[in-house]
Amino acid sequence: MDKLYLIDTNILLENPEIINTYKSVIISQVIRELEKHKLSNNGDLAYKARRATRYIDENCDKVIFDFKDYKVKFDENADPQYVDNQIIQACLDNGYGLITNDLLLKFKAKGYRIDVIEINQDDTEEYTGIYDLYLTSSKEDQELLAHLYESPEDNIFELVQNQYLFIWDKDKPTYDDFGNINGYEFIDSFRFDGEKLTKLKYKPINSKFMGEKIKPINKKQEMLFDLLQNKDITTKVCLGKYGVGKDFVMISHALDLIEQGKMDKLIWARNNVELADVPTLGILPGDKNEKLIEFAMPLADHVGGIDGLEMLIKQGKIEIQHLGSLRGRDIKYSIIYVTECQNNTREHIKLLIGRVGKGSQLWLNGDLKQTDKEVYRRNSGIKALAALKGNPLFGQATLDKTERSDTARLADLL
Repeated sequence: MDKLYLIDTNILLENPEIINTYKSVIISQVIRELEKHKLSNNGDLAYKARRATRYIDENCDKVIFDFKDYKVKFDENADPQYVDNQIIQACLDNGYGLITNDLLLKFKAKGYRIDVIEINQDDTEEYTGIYDLYLTSSKEDQELLAHLYESPEDNIFELVQNQYLFIWDKDKPTYDDFGNINGYEFIDSFRFDGEKLTKLKYKPINSKFMGEKIKPINKKQEMLFDLLQNKDITTKVCLGKYGVGKDFVMISHALDLIEQGKMDKLIWARNNVELADVPTLGILPGDKNEKLIEFAMPLADHVGGIDGLEMLIKQGKIEIQHLGSLRGRDIKYSIIYVTECQNNTREHIKLLIGRVGKGSQLWLNGDLKQTDKEVYRRNSGIKALAALKGNPLFGQATLDKTERSDTARLADLL
C-alpha cells in the first residue's frame, strides 16, 4: 500500500497540483485554514486560497479527506488549538507522512520521526524577500521569540542576505470592516544583514515635488523605506499588487535623492507594452519624448501631472527612455527606474543591470498578476531576479496591502 502524505496548507496555497504526485490526505483543519484565507484582505493570499480550493474540488477523487477532530496528546505542553500541533497528532495517529515548507513544522515533525517531504520552494513560489513568522503564546513559541532577540546571529530560518523577517501574533487576529480576519497583530521585524538580524532603519522624507511629508502607512511599507534608504543595496525590487504604494514610495525616494544632490537624475525606462486585450492606438505622433510620455503617466501622477513632468525633464532631473535605447550606455549617478517590470524578459533585466555605472542604482517594481503578454510569462524577468537573492547588492520587498482607496480593494473580489 502506498504511503499517505498529509498536505500542509502552505503547500496547497502555492502548488495545489501536488495532490497528483503523492497519495494525499487533507484534514479538516487545513480546509478551514483555506476557507479563512479566501476572505483575507491580502489579495495574493485570498487568490491562492480560492485557486487551491477550486483545484481540490475539481480533483477530489485524488484526495483522501480526513475530518476527524484530533486531540493533541503527543506533548502535554503543546497548544491543542494550534493547527500545526493537530497536524502532528494526525500524522502520529495514522502513520501519515507530511509535505510542508514550514520550517518550524518540519523540524517538529522530524523530531517525532514523521516522514517529511520538502518541496523545493523555488519550484512553488517566487522569491518575495520576506519570511513571515507566526507565533502563539505557547511556551515553545515564546522561547523561540526570546532566542531571536538573544541570538540574532543564529540564522535558524536560513534567511539570505537582505531578506526581511516579519513576526506576527497568531493569537491576535485583526479584522476588516465586515468581521473577516485580514491578518494578525504585528510583533517585530528585522533584516538579515548576512551575519545577524538587524532592526529596520528608515526615516520619513520631505519632498517639495510631492508636496508633503512621506512616511510609511503600514508595516510592510516600513520595509520598503528601509530598502530604498540602504545605500549599500544597488539593485532594489518592489513587488505587489495595484495600490500598495510601489510607485508612490519609490518615486518620492528617488526625487528626494535628486533634491539632496545625491543622484543627478531619474531615468524612466518602462517597457512600453500595451495593456492585454486593449487595441493599440497605433503610431503616436511627435518627437521621442512626446511618444514616450504616454507611458510615463504613473510618474506624472506623482509630480503634478504632465506639466510637472515636462518641467523636470527640461531641468534634466528626469529622462524618459525607450528600453532599446539603453543598450551600450554607461549610466552614472542616476536611478534607472523601471515600473511594470513584469513585462520584461530575463534578457531585458540583464540589459538594465548592465547599464548601472558608477554611483547609479537600478530600481524596479511590478506585479506578476498584471503580466500582459505570454512571452513575459514564459521568460519572466521578475522570476529571473530571484537568482540574485542573497547577493549583498540586491534587495527585494513585496507589499500586500492596498492603500489607494477602499474602492480599489474591491478588485480583490473579482
